[in-house]
Amino acid sequence: MAKFLKVPVTSLPDSLMSADNVAHVFSASATSTSTRIDYTDGTTTTIAHGAQADYNLRDALSDAIAACHAEGWTKVTFDVSMPSGVAITGITHA
Repeated sequence: MAKFLKVPVTSLPDSLMSADNVAHVFSASATSTSTRIDYTDGTTTTIAHGAQADYNLRDALSDAIAACHAEGWTKVTFDVSMPSGVAITGITHA
């Protein structure tokens, strides 16, 4: 069963991102304003957001991916616990 992360996006409805076949979650720096999820099929999801502190959004996404896969097969979406002060402004999948 496919699994998805549910995240709030500023001025938009909540968005779903795949939590399956994740190769890794990447932020260029501890205070980066962009975080990327790379998938094993070569696609990526890029998340634009306010400045994170000490990689806290990257870690929240990584933790949510692990937690959602620990849930039973009937729970296909998992709400990401967003770090305080970090708002997602856009999501692009390519």
